[in-house]
Amino acid sequence: MFGIKTLHLSHLALAIISSSALAQSYEIKLSQIQQDEENIIASAPDGLQLVKDSIKTLDNETVEAIQINSANNPTNVKRVESIVSQAAWNEIFPERNQQYTYLNFLKAIGKYPAFCGTYSDGRDSEAICRKSLATMFAHFTQETGGHNPHSSNPEWKQGLYYLREVGWEEGTSGGYGICDPSLWQAQAYPCGKFADGSYKSYFGRGSKQLSYNYNYGPFSQSIYGNVEKLLNEPELVADTWLNLASAVFFYLYPQPPKPSMLHVIDGTWQPNERDITNGLVPGFGVTTQIINGGVECGGSSEHQQSQNRINYYRHFAEYLNVPIAESEVLGCAAMKQFDASGAGALNIYWEQDWGWTPDTPSGETYKCQLVAYQGPFSAFIEGDYRKCVENKFDVTIIDDTVDAKPTANAGADIEVFSDNNVVILDGSRSTSAPDDTLSYHWVSVDGTLVVESPNKPKAQVTIPRVDAITQYQFTLTITNQDGVSDSDSMTITAKPKPDNFPPTLTLTAPDSVKSGQDITFNLDIQDVDDTEFSVTWNNDKNITMVIADDNRSATLTAPEVEADQVVNVHVNVIDGGNNSVDTAKTITIKPENNTTSDWDKNKTYVEGDTVTHNGITYTAKWWTKGDVPGQSDVWQAQDSDSISEWIATKAYNGGDKVTYQGATYKAKWWTKGDIPGTSGAPWERL
Repeated sequence: MFGIKTLHLSHLALAIISSSALAQSYEIKLSQIQQDEENIIASAPDGLQLVKDSIKTLDNETVEAIQINSANNPTNVKRVESIVSQAAWNEIFPERNQQYTYLNFLKAIGKYPAFCGTYSDGRDSEAICRKSLATMFAHFTQETGGHNPHSSNPEWKQGLYYLREVGWEEGTSGGYGICDPSLWQAQAYPCGKFADGSYKSYFGRGSKQLSYNYNYGPFSQSIYGNVEKLLNEPELVADTWLNLASAVFFYLYPQPPKPSMLHVIDGTWQPNERDITNGLVPGFGVTTQIINGGVECGGSSEHQQSQNRINYYRHFAEYLNVPIAESEVLGCAAMKQFDASGAGALNIYWEQDWGWTPDTPSGETYKCQLVAYQGPFSAFIEGDYRKCVENKFDVTIIDDTVDAKPTANAGADIEVFSDNNVVILDGSRSTSAPDDTLSYHWVSVDGTLVVESPNKPKAQVTIPRVDAITQYQFTLTITNQDGVSDSDSMTITAKPKPDNFPPTLTLTAPDSVKSGQDITFNLDIQDVDDTEFSVTWNNDKNITMVIADDNRSATLTAPEVEADQVVNVHVNVIDGGNNSVDTAKTITIKPENNTTSDWDKNKTYVEGDTVTHNGITYTAKWWTKGDVPGQSDVWQAQDSDSISEWIATKAYNGGDKVTYQGATYKAKWWTKGDIPGTSGAPWERL
């Protein structure tokens, strides 16, 4: 095993050391690692940045300053206060535990500006907020409600009764933790210990009943900027405003292949063909699938817990004036699990880039890539890209930023349809030497607009309505403790709110198809103004396409090819306001006579490719390179009866069989990292 030689290593990076067989020792500058990460994020699909934007947080000092009905409260908190007053909170949660205060609720909302935030693209911010509240209230009423049929209050008003999981109390050790240091969950999210050396317990706490160390760790990172705080002090999830913030956190964070509940409710997530086939469509029902689909969804009839959630949602929706369309799917009985081919399967974890480059002595990239399967390194956590590079390669990192001068980064320019929108000014990507203490100062260059929280990395400004395109420039100046400063500017372009907004298009199809096979392209059109559109389909190879009657899909038969051929399918959509929008999808047509060969770790495979490994034939579910068949979710074994040893980093679907410590187990539902044979694990011993 190679050691990792680096300067200024974190404790977590030192703890997560794995073998980098055949790697050469290599020096790399920290500034290069930071640039590589920035380039990879910039080239990722838009969905990744949309998630990163939705999980941004407010600093804890500002959160702690939130007061009931304060004029200085953040915009999203004010919106929530206008919908759910303190009197309303008391009315709908009369049996709540005393720790679930209205002020704690407001602080939980304030920590996450995207929850009940302002949309600048024409979506109704208040309507989305009301629906989000009704959805979240229904779910944590099921999770923490009294469920007492003899109470004087109806069940939908019995939410937040429980603060801690029934049967557990602080001081109890060894529960709900994957603490074995040989497993990545324990390496990334090390379990805290009591004075006697026993591990602390991560049983359900708070309104979401947050459980397991691998959930406490990311929540801690979101709140405090480190994973250790709540792993060492899990009781804070029950005894502080975190008891409600945990539910907001869970509402905003996706768990690929599942989308976030926020993106389901606000329309950001749109199901692709695979999702639709699996019955996964927008509505309250799919949020139940996200929360507890392995237990409550997919049966022949509605599970009682799911039916409870539906009943609670109807009541909260009525109370909060949320219309429920007749077509909205409220249950999840017919839904299958989310999978890696769905629209929510974002790549949000860092894994080794197995590619080759002529620019290094060994040919290794010394980079990490984004993957969908869960691991210890998250694209949402600052510094995790560096930890991935340290973990996967034998490197010496030269910190060339130690004497770096402050470099201000005011963020990218922004365009909005102006309607008194609140826009976040984000200077959090400004850099300086590691030991610097920075001060921030935002100003409106022409002085016409007032910047709120101007001395924070993230400030905000309200952009007024305009009658013509208007640009507002803002400058961020950062200064370190020695008085060294740097400035950067960004521009917000305000456009008049149109009478008719252009449509948003999503075109989906498999990435590849074999000669002679049909491939279908599905077009989703989102438009707040129109329902009738002019749609034109074409492709750059003039292949005949069969267009559906509603123009929402097109099918082509892949022609015979002798080598891989790339085809670009293009769609133009014109709405009732004469707004013209284009989208495209690139596919690869592969020769029919592909043969099955032994898996090669240095070869790139795409969806549909087959290989053999250890005597078993596997089919690639998406693009892959270096992922070992039988150990990675990207490969599907064609022999459904094959049973392999359980792997902590692999995801299993209901019905999958594994062996572990000499015994055979079958998964009850989707699982990853849950050790067979342990209490509460979703495995049935055969």
